Amino acid sequence: MPGPASAGDIPLGVRRRARRLAWAYLIVAAGLIVWTVFLALSLPKENLEHHYRLTWPGFDLILVLAICLTARMAFRLDARVVFPATVVATLLVADAWFDVTTSTTAQAATGALILALAVELPAAAFSLYVAHRVGRRVRELAHLDHLTGPHPPVPDRAQAHPALPSESSSPAELPPQE
Repeated sequence: MPGPASAGDIPLGVRRRARRLAWAYLIVAAGLIVWTVFLALSLPKENLEHHYRLTWPGFDLILVLAICLTARMAFRLDARVVFPATVVATLLVADAWFDVTTSTTAQAATGALILALAVELPAAAFSLYVAHRVGRRVRELAHLDHLTGPHPPVPDRAQAHPALPSESSSPAELPPQE
């Protein structure tokens, strides 16, 4: 995929949407930093495993880095934004799963489930949507739409390799084998 595009090559509406997207990711990252600090200070030092207070803030820090990278690439109009956006979606789904399944009380599980359904999973779906839209736009610009259909074009066997017989060849026309 191509790297960052020059500003003159991209329509103004696309640049504006990319900047809004980048700002949205940066705002989420800033909020997540605050949440991560809160977790680091409020979680018990140990649960059943050592370094419990480090586990979740560490995971959230990785998520913050992925979100910041997505924002950076969106600001730069870099088509490779599909990669960190997909990572963000994956991390959000994993975060939602582990928040719900590691809850120790019914109240904590309910809160985690509400957060997962209201915030984390919709944000993951949005990041996948962003990755899909950018990927589709890159394919359109590269004129590769014909490759995204149900089946990619299959070359004629003779074109693929001259030693292979074409489909119209009968066994009698096959080259002699040594």
